[in-house]
Amino acid sequence: MVELLVYVLLFYVLHLFLRMSFSLHKVPFLEWTYTGGDISNMTDLSARMTLAADNLRQSLPVFLVFCVLSLINNVDNLMLAKVWFGFRILYLIGAMLNLYRFPLIRPVIWLPSIVALVMMGLNIIS
Repeated sequence: MVELLVYVLLFYVLHLFLRMSFSLHKVPFLEWTYTGGDISNMTDLSARMTLAADNLRQSLPVFLVFCVLSLINNVDNLMLAKVWFGFRILYLIGAMLNLYRFPLIRPVIWLPSIVALVMMGLNIIS
């Protein structure tokens, strides 16, 4: 579980850099380095990466808490954690490929990750 936690945190760092990386040809690096920077020329891909990162930030704290509680309470939630992580990777790929412009694609990818979180929590309290 600890190894998976490290991979998830590295994935989060990747999310942070993707937003900037896909717009460096339109927005100078200096503009990304401070809060008053003008990033209005951000590409559509960077905007989608921003939304995907925001979505990850909504469930990541719950995931991290459940992982730590699983470790402390010696609950085997590794498979569910891997499922959550797999769907988060799929979510990022879907954002990169702009799949979410089609109805119902986003919930089909997002909802199983939430179900995995709920199941992790239920395993902890049972």
